[in-house]
Amino acid sequence: MAIVDVSEMWSKKGGSVDSQLRNPFDQSFAFTRGFQVLCDTINESEVDVALADGIPRTGDSHPSGINAYVTSKRVIPVGPIFWMVEVGYEGETPDPATVEVEWSDVSTTEPIDRDWNGRAIVTANGEQVEGLSVEISDQVVIIRRRYATINTYAIRQYRRSTNSDTFLGWPPGTARLLQFSAKNKFTFGGPQEAWDVTARIQFREPLANTTAEQAWYKRWRHEGLLIRDGGVIRRATDEFQQEVTKPVLLTATGEQETDPDAAVFIHSQVYGSLPYSALGLV
Repeated sequence: MAIVDVSEMWSKKGGSVDSQLRNPFDQSFAFTRGFQVLCDTINESEVDVALADGIPRTGDSHPSGINAYVTSKRVIPVGPIFWMVEVGYEGETPDPATVEVEWSDVSTTEPIDRDWNGRAIVTANGEQVEGLSVEISDQVVIIRRRYATINTYAIRQYRRSTNSDTFLGWPPGTARLLQFSAKNKFTFGGPQEAWDVTARIQFREPLANTTAEQAWYKRWRHEGLLIRDGGVIRRATDEFQQEVTKPVLLTATGEQETDPDAAVFIHSQVYGSLPYSALGLV
């Protein structure tokens, strides 16, 4: 009990190539091939015939080399020991240069201690006003494109880095990768098709007294309970020579600063710096 012969039928070859009106380079393929199978007994099942040597396996590529793969088999009995198998291929080949770019906004609430003109927000007696915030709208770009392969280990570095180069017109330090997702669907043992990647990048407008390179730095006012007094570091005191319970402003060298408009701000780097052009998104 066995398969005696498998041969391809030239009369069953066929197919179609379709493209989208929006992007004629994005094409989809559908092809068929036919095979005749001769058995030595009537006991062969449809499964035996579909899996016979010489019948393409699910996931096999089209012999022409085009980006289409076996997705279906139709087994048709013709006689007691004679069968016909129609093999269906499907696939698509999008233009690798096609990139979708979508711009939008995202709003965040950030604490502030300076007004629009850069002056300290203080009371009439020079005391700092705390708890104020402002809503900031940052631009966000969503880029979608297809890659043949991806390296998630290399991409991980960008999740903790800002751009070291000019990216989409924005200067170094202003862009940060917020999201990178990739989707692929393939058959085990079959070809691994391209990855559909979506990247989401936020651009931060620098606040007052902050440079573009420091847009994603953590900005904090230089203040504390301890001050430098000559060569000694001691607890700051008020006008009654009582130790303060709230931080006081400090100069760059640690002395007490009494002028709110002369407050020193420190910018602490919390992200690395990498060339975003190396991501190959645009």
